[in-house]
Amino acid sequence: MFDDYVYKNIETRVRFKFIQRRDEPLYPWEIASFLKGFNTVYYKFELLNSICSALNHGVAAEDIIIFDHSLPLYERYAEMNLISEAYAAKLFYPIGLPVALVPSEWSRNYRYLYLAFKSVNSLLKIRRVQPLRLEAVVGLYESLGVEGVELVRSRLIDLALDQAEKSYRIAVEKGKKKKELKRGDVERALVEADKFRRQSDKDLLQLSGLTDDERLELLTSNARDERRLANFLTSFFDKFDATVRPLVCARVGHGKLRVLGRSLVNKQERTGLELKEIKKNSPLGALFEAGVTAYQAFQQEKRAKELHEIDKKIKAKEIELLDAKIHGEKIKNFELEMQAADCYLKIARESDLTALKGLPPSFVQTQIVKAYGIEMSNAAGVLNKQDLRMDYGSIQTIDLNV
Repeated sequence: MFDDYVYKNIETRVRFKFIQRRDEPLYPWEIASFLKGFNTVYYKFELLNSICSALNHGVAAEDIIIFDHSLPLYERYAEMNLISEAYAAKLFYPIGLPVALVPSEWSRNYRYLYLAFKSVNSLLKIRRVQPLRLEAVVGLYESLGVEGVELVRSRLIDLALDQAEKSYRIAVEKGKKKKELKRGDVERALVEADKFRRQSDKDLLQLSGLTDDERLELLTSNARDERRLANFLTSFFDKFDATVRPLVCARVGHGKLRVLGRSLVNKQERTGLELKEIKKNSPLGALFEAGVTAYQAFQQEKRAKELHEIDKKIKAKEIELLDAKIHGEKIKNFELEMQAADCYLKIARESDLTALKGLPPSFVQTQIVKAYGIEMSNAAGVLNKQDLRMDYGSIQTIDLNV
């Protein structure tokens, strides 16, 4: 059963420091903004690596989903690892609507269940009836795969009517007037959810006949229907980009969901990002410890290629250093960057840092490449915004087995 942490290097930690270039104090909110931004970038790289590993090891793109709200900042979900789909439907309901990496009937039905459940409970609240408890979502989700979405819809309406009937009966016993809830009332509350289901049925049918090239062409089309289809196709990464703490899961068989990048919410995993020290005096210095994904957050793969090209030129004496005093510090920094790049290349072979390279060309692969590019840009932006630089001399690798 797929586990993304099998393919992560969880035996190695990386310690590193960022230092402010300019010599001026930062406001507390600026420091908080930097920490939040870097944390977001780090975990998104962690998630992208996990998504690539999942696809490389047999998980279908249709079975990977994201929820469209961010995980609460101060919540800890120790059980978020391998959980049943039905229980997950209850647990994840407050975190937003599910969106699949590639739209499918399953993800459509899952999203419809949440939309319908929310609409029904909204109606019950308006009619001063106790809303349905989240436990009801468990049974309704289980029924989706057995009875189908139409029967689940009917069952949800029956649950709402039963709840309303109890409330009406109690009101009558207390001598209070209360308007009865009719089936037509609940049907009308489901209009928007039903509209989504009908439209997504049509969209899924249209997309099923398109090649990867035709799907890519949708992204540049200005036609209204094609733009809608394009948005349907790219919704996963739209949510991924917009969400600070994304919750991403994969169906791994036997009715189970695997929470990807679980170190985001589970401190028992030692691949998470930890702030070890921050010196607020000028210039600011922030010391971190993290899993090997940290190398991606300061773009070492790109730097490795650049630095080795420069190294070739130096060895060929194509770069002439006229003044050793002036350039001595540059040489020292260069050597430290080279060491960091070499370490990245070694560790990458023992982890999921290069899992992207295992994906064959496809529409999904193109979208994942784009997502990596966005996070590389975000990483640079987080550092540049506060004028921070990597202190390459601070980089240490820690073997947890020692």
